[in-house]
Amino acid sequence: MKLIDITPYFHKKSGGIKRYILEKIKFFRNKDVQHVLIIPGKHRRTYYMDSTKVYEISSFPLPMTGGYRFFSSFSEIREILYRESPDVVELGGTYQPITALKSDSYLLSVFYHSDIRTELTLLPAPQRLKRTLTERIVKNKLSKANLIITPSVAQEEFLRSYHVENVITVNLGVDTQVFNPQRRNPYFNRILGVKENTIKLLYVGRLSPEKNINFLLEFFRHLDPTLFHLVVVGDGPLRKRVEKAACKLPNLTYLGYLQKQEELAEVYASCDIYLNTSSGETYGLSFLEAQACGCLVIALDHGLETQPFREFLAEELSVEAFYSALMKACDALEPSTKQRVSSYISERFSWEATFDRLLDVYSQFLLRV
Repeated sequence: MKLIDITPYFHKKSGGIKRYILEKIKFFRNKDVQHVLIIPGKHRRTYYMDSTKVYEISSFPLPMTGGYRFFSSFSEIREILYRESPDVVELGGTYQPITALKSDSYLLSVFYHSDIRTELTLLPAPQRLKRTLTERIVKNKLSKANLIITPSVAQEEFLRSYHVENVITVNLGVDTQVFNPQRRNPYFNRILGVKENTIKLLYVGRLSPEKNINFLLEFFRHLDPTLFHLVVVGDGPLRKRVEKAACKLPNLTYLGYLQKQEELAEVYASCDIYLNTSSGETYGLSFLEAQACGCLVIALDHGLETQPFREFLAEELSVEAFYSALMKACDALEPSTKQRVSSYISERFSWEATFDRLLDVYSQFLLRV
């Protein structure tokens, strides 16, 4: 089988989609699969990542996105597809190229990494218009793909509510050899300059409006600074706002974007509670990583497989709801609870299971095309 992944969400400070692609590259290293990756770049070039052939093609920067770019020409992508002759083409987190790249020569799959509804919350428009736009994107774009893969059943049910039938769920995984409680740094409190009994909150992810970073900072300001310390990891268009807050609040530490998984795992394992205020998550890969390291997760209830400990979820996006969830998590902060959370994740989620399932899905749908 020859598989080509195409995504614009792959640069030095990308998040979950890049992690998915990198783990896929590692998985295919010793498999009978030819893997190709097409991403936007500042300059055209071709090289290899392990056994994966990578094309960086012409693109233009997307303003206010923290460094993301988009493809300048779909015809350039079509030329590569014609030359490589793949069996499967998977679009990661982007829907715009679907109709331009649809072909009888291969299976066109879309991995539904990003929720349309969450993206449209940033649009200053009436709800009726947003619903109309959602319906048009699903009908005129997503439904044209041969296959749509969602990372959670909740997203599959959403798409099926629009009568899209070619949808299937493939849960993502976590590398527990990297993300586990043993990564804890015993000197982390000293590095932060906090007392031993300080409860360390953590946010890891994109610093952008759809993640409700402003609310995250507002909520944190309501907490007792002698009891709580917030660590923020990530990058994005709201980075300067976080940096400004970190300068004003001695109990807030901004670590920037961490390239190495091992460094990120150390931060997860050294904190107590993972705090996420995003209004929409298609899967919550960071939820898995945090829990694998023993963190309790406080977030809105998105009905995701990565949110098995529902007692710590907030009912709504309000200071009161998140404070209530935080108090429940603080009461449960025992070593036995953290170990139970970590064990639950390591027993049920793995990248190997993800990609074995993915290859099986590809094979099944190739028989239909």
